[in-house]
Amino acid sequence: MRKTISALLLLAGAIFYAQSSIFVMNNYNTNYHAVGRFFTASKAPGNALSMFAAPNPTPYGAYTMPSTIYYKYGSFDTTGGMGSVMDINEWYVNDPANPANSGTYAYNDPFITSYMKPNNDWAGYIFWLKDISTGIDYDYFEVGDPAIAANAGFVVNSNQIGATTGVEAEWFTISTGSEMVTYFSIYP
Repeated sequence: MRKTISALLLLAGAIFYAQSSIFVMNNYNTNYHAVGRFFTASKAPGNALSMFAAPNPTPYGAYTMPSTIYYKYGSFDTTGGMGSVMDINEWYVNDPANPANSGTYAYNDPFITSYMKPNNDWAGYIFWLKDISTGIDYDYFEVGDPAIAANAGFVVNSNQIGATTGVEAEWFTISTGSEMVTYFSIYP
């Protein structure tokens, strides 16, 4: 019995402290870009450690998910340097427990790889829709993993429908063998 309990605790610890999941995003909508704040948060309740994606490269001034895009991030420390409009070349770290850690880091900085990657996971995207033909903003979404985002003090929904546009956004994580994959999709 003790061996079983020890093995289960070890397995739980390994899962809890494993690196962040893979992140897959799809904006199936042909009429709207999603513009806002994409963030990560601590996996541990009570720990407000978080990161926010820096703005995408030109032409975007905020983290923007263009219409009809599919993109995949393997982990926080592989989000940049690809020459893609979806590159996150910098992360803005917020560490209230140790303010000396707070600041801007390159995506492949050793701090991101050794500290943020094992302690954080994809948390949410707080955004609005921008009409690609008129530039008018519509609806406001707070979508993500409610349990993870709460650790950074954010309230998000796993699913939300825009009141004006009827556009649906959805966030979920599945297990594929030993890997976790988080999906974020915007539907027409």
